Amino acid sequence: ASIEWASNEGNPSLWHNWWYQPEARSYYFIGKDNIPFHAVVWPAELAGVGRIFPDDPDSSLNMPYDVPANEFMNLEGEKISGSRNWAVWGQDVVERYGPDPVRYYLTINMPETKDTDWSWAEFQQRNNDQLVATWGNLVNRVLSFTYKNFDARVPMPGDLCPEDYKLLDVIKSGFDDVGDLLEAIKLRAALQEAMRLAAEVNKYLEEQEPWSTIKSDPDKASRSIYTALQAIDSLKIIFSPFLPFSSEKLHNYMGYDDTLFGNQSTRNVGEEPLSYVVLEYSNKGAIGKWEPSALVQGQSIRKPSPLFKKLDEEIVLQEMDRLGD
Repeated sequence: ASIEWASNEGNPSLWHNWWYQPEARSYYFIGKDNIPFHAVVWPAELAGVGRIFPDDPDSSLNMPYDVPANEFMNLEGEKISGSRNWAVWGQDVVERYGPDPVRYYLTINMPETKDTDWSWAEFQQRNNDQLVATWGNLVNRVLSFTYKNFDARVPMPGDLCPEDYKLLDVIKSGFDDVGDLLEAIKLRAALQEAMRLAAEVNKYLEEQEPWSTIKSDPDKASRSIYTALQAIDSLKIIFSPFLPFSSEKLHNYMGYDDTLFGNQSTRNVGEEPLSYVVLEYSNKGAIGKWEPSALVQGQSIRKPSPLFKKLDEEIVLQEMDRLGD
């Protein structure tokens, strides 16, 4: 596949950058039933053919850097079966609930070390009690409060207080903590840490009470909201590997004109009857930075709307009715 890709790019040797450069890492995300092939057979095949292509006879193809195999995910206590329609069909569920709620539940329920179970009741509960309550409501109430009380601009406070710096330091350290977990392919723990950081911002706001101090102490309210906005702007980056669509939307709400991510596109390759569609990605215009916010005081924000929707208990019965023959 990489040889054909390089040829289509007009540079037949371009694939060497991925297979012979020591800095290039390959990760094989698989199910546990494929571990023997990807951990034993495939490396042996790579070792066997590695010296065929390059000019240097001593070079060899890169071995798998990591094989992060998952256990199995069942559905409502039973093994998934497409033929019995005992399955969660990706395109259908994304159309009903949006991509990020599905991505959230899949990640937080990922079978990294043991089999897990997709439960529609748990999907609804985690969406409402975690994704909406902890992260979505935080974003919506802070941005809506800013839009209404600060003329749709990031406040311009005076010197911050120790409590403000303490929160921002916690969020800053989150880039290292979550980043290390991502590097170790501990995706479930990484998302849990991101949610813990969002809870820290909620705790900070409960203590600072800007909703009350906006009248009694406007300067304090200004500091609190600015600090919360800066924390949210950073968390937008931390959440982006898991919740890319809502993070991009939040990036726009925060008043930025550029994008968090690049652009995906498709194009046809080859000629009939052997043509096919390939997915391409360009990072042109994307931020591409894993670092804390540099939110500018006085920056205009756009009118926000909720990032996520609460789900009624009815959806559990509806989804259960869709299962089976």
